[in-house]
Amino acid sequence: MDFYFILFYSATHATTWRDLEADDPVFQGEKCSVLVPESYGSYIYSWPSKYDQIFWPLTDENGIWFCYNSGVTAFIDDFSGLSSEEVKRIKSYLEKHPPKNQDINTKLELLEKIYALRDTDDTFKNKFLRVLARWHQQLGNNDKANIYRDAAFRGIQSSLKGKLSEINRLEYLYLAANYSRQFGEVEQSDTYLAELTSYMEATQSEEAKGYSEYLREFISDTKLIKIGGKLDPELSE
Repeated sequence: MDFYFILFYSATHATTWRDLEADDPVFQGEKCSVLVPESYGSYIYSWPSKYDQIFWPLTDENGIWFCYNSGVTAFIDDFSGLSSEEVKRIKSYLEKHPPKNQDINTKLELLEKIYALRDTDDTFKNKFLRVLARWHQQLGNNDKANIYRDAAFRGIQSSLKGKLSEINRLEYLYLAANYSRQFGEVEQSDTYLAELTSYMEATQSEEAKGYSEYLREFISDTKLIKIGGKLDPELSE
């Protein structure tokens, strides 16, 4: 799912949901009661999770699909396309480790365990680490959040040495600037910011130009990020 450039407009900053019954992708015949977005607006891209480039609904507990009976857990609308081997691995895990309860910490643990059994690419894995970082920050577990960010940062640094799409390179340069600053690497952060600014000017595709304009709205916030703790900078009113 890509929430970067699909803009929805609304008069308020509210988000609403509607009920959906989905097929359990692992335990045949089981049904799962989940929720899907009904209304939201482009304001979701301005919320603080932007500093991790993670967006609603992944930051909302309703955006984690959880099957109460089986324990199958995934991001919203990500129940389909499992291979037979993935189903086998997940089913075996859940039969041995049924969910303890249905609170958010259990769901996050299940997300991590189950996605480790799924076949995903490096881009997804990096995004997943950032989702976990954002969730643990929201729950007040800043040290744990920053462990996930550190892992994401190392992956980003490695990816920046290789070939990336314009969008991915813009995103990773921005995140590298934020994360290096939070980890106390101020000079490195400034280097990433300079590289990001230069790359913004060189982008060719309309999508990349649009993403560059979006980043320009808050790129100056990066220099306000403090070492450790929450990633989100304190902004003056």
